[in-house]
Amino acid sequence: MKNHHKNSVNATKKILILAGDTDGNMGDRALVFSMCEELRRINPDIKITLVSGDLIRDREFFRATTIRRGVLGLPSLVKAAMRSDLILCGGGGLFQDDASLVKVPYWTVRIAFTRLFFKKVIGYSLGVGPLNWAPSRLFARLAFACMDQISVRDPEAKKTSEKLTSKPIHIVPDPALILPPSSEEEAYRILQENAVPLDGPPLVGVAIRRWFHHSPTLIPHKHAVKYHLRKIPGKEKYDRMTSLLAEVFDRMADECRAHILFMPTYNVAHEADYRTCEEVIEKMKSSRKSLIRITDPRLYKAVTGYLSVMLGGRMHPSIFSASMDTPIVGLSYNQKFFGFFHLLGLQDKIITVEDFVHKEMTNELVTLLSEAITSKSSPQPRVDELTKLIRESNENIMKRLRLN
Repeated sequence: MKNHHKNSVNATKKILILAGDTDGNMGDRALVFSMCEELRRINPDIKITLVSGDLIRDREFFRATTIRRGVLGLPSLVKAAMRSDLILCGGGGLFQDDASLVKVPYWTVRIAFTRLFFKKVIGYSLGVGPLNWAPSRLFARLAFACMDQISVRDPEAKKTSEKLTSKPIHIVPDPALILPPSSEEEAYRILQENAVPLDGPPLVGVAIRRWFHHSPTLIPHKHAVKYHLRKIPGKEKYDRMTSLLAEVFDRMADECRAHILFMPTYNVAHEADYRTCEEVIEKMKSSRKSLIRITDPRLYKAVTGYLSVMLGGRMHPSIFSASMDTPIVGLSYNQKFFGFFHLLGLQDKIITVEDFVHKEMTNELVTLLSEAITSKSSPQPRVDELTKLIRESNENIMKRLRLN
């Protein structure tokens, strides 16, 4: 009897993870990798299944069973759901409509469809909001109704979610905070190979993105670009943004003798962060600049440990940097920046990209970056607290799994 109980408790458990764009988005790859590694830390024998657009690559990277994305993968998805002991939905910004009105209905349908075949669905470290469109809020409400338990990644997401469900909403910070970085030696090597100076000048990391091109329509930006379905708006504002950023970085190079290291993260065709970086580089007068393209989030995170400050126009470069004890400044394009920076007590270290362009806030951004370089304040104590929250949540999930 005793042995039977031990075997049932330690039986191999199966988890299906439904996450965002792990094909092209480094942030989504980082958080899913962290989830997988953390769950294996607690239970090394756990079996994880993921939906993927690159089955072989992701099978090796995540060490998980991979299911084809799209309609062709539906039979395998149904089988995986029926065989799972738990379905984790998240993390990442699955419930927001500032870029597409289709995104929230799409994720709600996926969650509701999966729940037809398995009842235990947990929303995990979800990004929620903005939800400006009434149907988006309705679909999000339905998605939450399909979940046994809901956690969101920051206070802003919690505030938005609590209006849509009576279920308790817990905060579990983005799991990319606990992504294991590559070795310091690997980071040093790639910086050397790209002739990035490591002998004294402040190193300003830059992770920026195209903005002003998104519009909340029924055609997702990805498909609008790929199939030329509509005119992409915002070119004039975008050009102004790149010119103002070039001015900021020239001043940082001149006034702080800083070297500007561009580190794009979302490099698929419809986002093309590297092109935005290249356009800013072309407009800069200073020669104190480099661009480095890294595809592995672990190596990217290790490199941020060499920075004097990171300007995060993407969310996850800020997360990587803070967890490596590197000061961060945010160039925000939606509420998730305020949510994460609030968790670190850094709400005053953000400028919205809209304000930056419309109010030409170059002086303010130079000041924030310069102060971050000279300041001795560290985000690490708050990061340690958030890490503890993530690990406690993961332990609770696995405890629940063992008891089922």
